Amino acid sequence: MRYVLIGSLAFIFLFLFDVYTLKNQALRRRVFGILGLSTLVFSAIMVTIISDKIYIPLLVRMISGVLWIVSIGLLVYSLFLELPFVKTYGEKEHSQSLVDTGTYALCRHPGVLWFGLLFFFFFFTTGAVLLITAGIIWTSLDVLHVYIQERYFFPKMFPKYKDYMKTTPMLIPTKNSINKCKATIF
Repeated sequence: MRYVLIGSLAFIFLFLFDVYTLKNQALRRRVFGILGLSTLVFSAIMVTIISDKIYIPLLVRMISGVLWIVSIGLLVYSLFLELPFVKTYGEKEHSQSLVDTGTYALCRHPGVLWFGLLFFFFFFTTGAVLLITAGIIWTSLDVLHVYIQERYFFPKMFPKYKDYMKTTPMLIPTKNSINKCKATIF
């Protein structure tokens, strides 16, 4: 359980990433972004290593492994490729341009969807029982994190964010948002 708690610290680091993004303090933003990501990855690996394992049939593990890799790919695509990487994570001043196409037409926080699916499929790939607890806690903290972003950060960072909120669901895709995603994904 210790590594589940350590992984939970990642969301404090990601909150600080947002604070320093809003303040245009690039070095601190980068430090807390890297700390958040590395803390979460380290904790997920350690949870998997130390956890008791349950038997999961090989076919289920194989299918889940493929879907786990797809989830990782979608997470990387949404957070690091679809957003302008340098403007989002690298420059001193954050980008004020809003991405509302592709997976960001699907919902305002597609990374949360891929993050939750990643841990769901990771459990079925590894059988590591502690991943159930970690996945639920970390995904819940991710939802809380994006709620805080919606309430306190993004309306200040992006001039058109309130309009985006009216046209695109926060987390649960709708038929219209799915169609807009399909029409704008590539």
